[in-house]
Amino acid sequence: MDYEIEASQSTVSAWSVARLPFEPRGWQRRFRGELRLALRALEPEGGHGLIAEYDAPDDAFVDVENVLLYNVGAGAYGHLLGSGLVCRRGSSTDGRHHLRYALASAIPDPDPGATCVIGDLAADLGDVLPRTPGEWWMRLRPRTTIRTGRPAAERVADSFVLDLSLAGPDLPGRRSAGIVKALLDGVVSCFHAHDASAPDVLLPRLASLALPNHAWDLVCEPSTAVLGVRPLVRPHGRGIAWNPADERCYAFRVAFTYGTRWKVRAQLRVHA
Repeated sequence: MDYEIEASQSTVSAWSVARLPFEPRGWQRRFRGELRLALRALEPEGGHGLIAEYDAPDDAFVDVENVLLYNVGAGAYGHLLGSGLVCRRGSSTDGRHHLRYALASAIPDPDPGATCVIGDLAADLGDVLPRTPGEWWMRLRPRTTIRTGRPAAERVADSFVLDLSLAGPDLPGRRSAGIVKALLDGVVSCFHAHDASAPDVLLPRLASLALPNHAWDLVCEPSTAVLGVRPLVRPHGRGIAWNPADERCYAFRVAFTYGTRWKVRAQLRVHA
């Protein structure tokens, strides 16, 4: 057997012999279809959120939100994100890939042991919500600070926890599911700096995205690069792709609340 799924009124648990990819084939396509049906059948009460956990038998670099959310499809779990979600990555001891989804009346801390805050940001976004990682980065990067006095070369976190809250007039609801991926990429990008590679290609492409003239200087500026310097932006087709190291994020929380204006807060945490 390549996979198995068990479901109750409030949980869905599954294992498979291989990680679920974005474009599955064969048995993995059937696995994704049955997993989607099981998640759609969950019926949360008002105010409930979702706890999603992935236990892997290896240390491969994968984004936990991709395995648990993006590769499954927002249409399967969007109705479960009333108050938000927590995603965590752990270790599997049986050589299988395990997925668990559970409804929660309160969204827990993603990792209570990660108490050292090394970076944070807070921004009032007004009436317009960013849509892409680049838009999120541009709105949030000037509001990003770090809480360490170590030199830039010594302050790179190998793994981290991200704790976010998003308030707005159109949340919670199914729309929130489509926001999470771009929000995470944009926030994590704020704690990196670009390595200044490919300027001839990237400079005009940044300008074509209606980013400010100083966007190149800002994306290369290392004062908040607590996660390190890397090829943060790279050519992709005729545009650019953002390349933060969010595979090092082993747990995160996104809490959704109502507000008359869009506001976001985030903390980057590690174990002391």
